[in-house]
Amino acid sequence: MNENKKQHESCSRREFVVATGLLVAGSLVSCSGGSEQQTTTGDSREKNILALPKTSPVIRIRIGKIRGRSNVSVGETQVTRSNSKWYTSGNKPIHRRLRESITFDSLVNCTVTEGNKAKQITGTIELYPRADLSSHAFDVIATVPVEQYLPGVLAGELYAHWHPATFEAQAIAARSYAVAHHLQRVSSSHYDVSDDTSSQVFLGEVSLDIAHRAVKKTSGIVLSWDNTVVPAYYSACCGGTAATALDAISGSKQHNILPLLGHEGKDVCTSLEVHAWVARRDSRTLRKRLNACSTPMHLPELATIRSVRSIEPTETNVHGRPTRLAIIDRRRQIVEVRARDLIRAVNASVESMENPTQTILSSFLEGKKIGTDLQFKGYGMGHGVGLCQYGAQELAGQGNSFEEILSWYYPSAILHSIPKSSLNTTG
Repeated sequence: MNENKKQHESCSRREFVVATGLLVAGSLVSCSGGSEQQTTTGDSREKNILALPKTSPVIRIRIGKIRGRSNVSVGETQVTRSNSKWYTSGNKPIHRRLRESITFDSLVNCTVTEGNKAKQITGTIELYPRADLSSHAFDVIATVPVEQYLPGVLAGELYAHWHPATFEAQAIAARSYAVAHHLQRVSSSHYDVSDDTSSQVFLGEVSLDIAHRAVKKTSGIVLSWDNTVVPAYYSACCGGTAATALDAISGSKQHNILPLLGHEGKDVCTSLEVHAWVARRDSRTLRKRLNACSTPMHLPELATIRSVRSIEPTETNVHGRPTRLAIIDRRRQIVEVRARDLIRAVNASVESMENPTQTILSSFLEGKKIGTDLQFKGYGMGHGVGLCQYGAQELAGQGNSFEEILSWYYPSAILHSIPKSSLNTTG
C-alpha cells in the first residue's frame, strides 16, 4: 500500500479532527488550562490521583450516546427512553424510576447496536440516563477488564499488517492511557473513556491475533514516572517534531512530567510521505467559522477577525513545534491564539454552515492566501504528544523493540508491571 493511500485511509478512519481537539471530551482535564510549570512534590504528590494502582482496573467505555427518540439493542432486547418511562422491545414499559440506570450483566459476545454501529461486548452494559441533557437522552456504557478491553483498541488504532513491536508499544501506551483516565474519573464520572478518537478507538471484541498476542506479551505493563501512571497520549503522526502535553493538551500538573515533555531531535516519520500534507479552505468561509467559534470556545479575539491573509507561527516549544499562531488579515493586523485552539476552531462544526470538506490534520501548520483560498501546509496528524504511530512502525521496521520505541517517545518513563495475581480484580 502506498503512503498516499495510507494517509487517506488513516484520516477517514480515525477522524483526526476529533483527535486534534483532545480533547474536549476525553482528556484528563479541560483544554482551558494555562501552561504554568507545576511539580508533583510535597502534598500534591501525596494526593496524586494517578498513583500506581495495586490492582488492574475494569474500564468503563462509553460506546453509545442516545440523544433523541431512538433506541439501543442489547442482544435481542431493544431499549428506549421517554420522558416518563424506560421501554423495552414491543413498547413494554419498565416500571422503575426514570433516573435509574438499566444494567445487563454477564454478557458474552453480546451484540450491542446503536443506529448503524454495532459491537460485540463481553462484560456489563449499563444504560445511564442523562437527564442533564434531555428526558430521552442516555449513554451506553460497557464495563470490561482492561486486558480484555485492549485488543479492541489495538485493532481500531493500528493496521493489521504492522509489526508486532508496534502493537506491543501501542498496547502499553493504550493501557497506561486507559488506567490513568480510570484513576482520574472513577469518582467523578460515569465513564472513563469513549470508544472514538476523543479517547481511543475501541471496536469491541475482536479476533485479530496480533492484537491479542501484543496484549498478552505486555500483560499488566504501564508507563510510570515518579510512582504515578503516565497518561500516555499518542497520535497517528507527529510530523517529525514532538509536542508537549503542557502546550498541546493542557497546563495540568499531570502533564508537567518528563515523559510528556517530548523527545529531542527529528522523528523517523519524516522519511514517510504521510508526515506532511496540504489542504485548502475558502478564506471567507474560514473567517466566518473562526468568528462563530468565538463565543462557544471563549475566545473573544476570534470575533475581531475580518479577513485571513495568512497564518504564521509566533511561538514554538523547545523542540520547534508551533504553540501559538498569528492570524494576519489583509491590513496586516494580527490576532494571536494558541495553536491547539486554532485547530479546534478551523475544524469545528458550526450551525448554519456546512462542515469543512478538508480536515486540517494538525496545529503544526502555516497558511497563505492564494486567490480566494487559504492554502495550509502542515505536518503530522493529531496533537503530536507521546507515541507517533507511524514513527513507531518505522522504528519497529528497523528492528527496535517495544521497550526502545517507548523509551524514545516517553523519555524517562519506567515500565511498571501491575501485579499479575491481581489482573482480574476490579479497581
